[in-house]
Amino acid sequence: MAGVKKSVTYLLIVALFGIIIYQNPFCCTSVYSQETELKYIKQLGMKGIEKGRFTSPHSLAVDNLGNIYVGDTGNKRIQKFSPNGTFLTSWGSEGTGDGEFLGLHDVTVDPKGKFVYTIELKNHRVQKFDPKGTFITKWGFNGTGGRDFMRAPHQIAVNSLGKVFLTDSNGNQILKFYDNGTFIGTLGSKGVGPGQFNTPHGIAIDANDNIYVTDMKNYRVQVFDSKDTFVRQWGSLGTGSGQFSETVPGIAIDSNNRVYVVDKINSRVQMFDNTGNYLSSWGSDGKGAQQLHKPEDIAVNDEGVGIYITDTRNSRVQILQVIE
Repeated sequence: MAGVKKSVTYLLIVALFGIIIYQNPFCCTSVYSQETELKYIKQLGMKGIEKGRFTSPHSLAVDNLGNIYVGDTGNKRIQKFSPNGTFLTSWGSEGTGDGEFLGLHDVTVDPKGKFVYTIELKNHRVQKFDPKGTFITKWGFNGTGGRDFMRAPHQIAVNSLGKVFLTDSNGNQILKFYDNGTFIGTLGSKGVGPGQFNTPHGIAIDANDNIYVTDMKNYRVQVFDSKDTFVRQWGSLGTGSGQFSETVPGIAIDSNNRVYVVDKINSRVQMFDNTGNYLSSWGSDGKGAQQLHKPEDIAVNDEGVGIYITDTRNSRVQILQVIE
């Protein structure tokens, strides 16, 4: 009888623990097999200046319809492709005017697919367009103070409310704006502690508006909730699973809460669950069909069906898929 009571008590504890986990939006939202892997599908583009070709593509984004936007940095333009990779349109040229680019460093699309945002490292600004490339507005300038200064803007993300977040790497902070460019505030400061940064670079926001930041020179990913409260971190310097090189530029999250991180110097992409548990990786250094050379950014469509990586030094986009 005592053994039965102990068994019942054990089952109740397990059930209660399961309820607690289920109610925690950061914990164990999906279960993956140990055999989850990233599989190569094909590549998009090659080096060139023609439509559908790239010169040092640095960034990319996928909208809610699966269309792909590539920041073709060397050609000073944005190129847009259909979900199957068909060229649709492009816009941009070299310069400082509206719709022109200098140091095009990132592109993103808001969750509803209504607006496209770009960051320029050399022009120190954000530009906002419609999905066809029509210029809407811009904001930002270089400096050492002020509401919307951007000493080194690197990546940009938009949450479900339309608020815009960007990493200011030299300022070791996240800058926050409304979608019209009105300054809201900052997140973070220089340091090694939780919620502090040493050269933040990549940023992504999940469906619950949790914020994921690649903290490059601290060799880690940091996670904040929708109220900017620090939640967790993972990573260290190295070449092993769950470790990162000195350059960790891009990050993305799919609808299953899998987190994809570009490990640039290690020429690979690593995949984690949203608590930081390592799942898989893909890539090796080289110029072959299934290799990467100094990749920069990553974007995913729904459920990891399409994973897109800017293989920057090879002037192409590599496309992967999650296999379970």
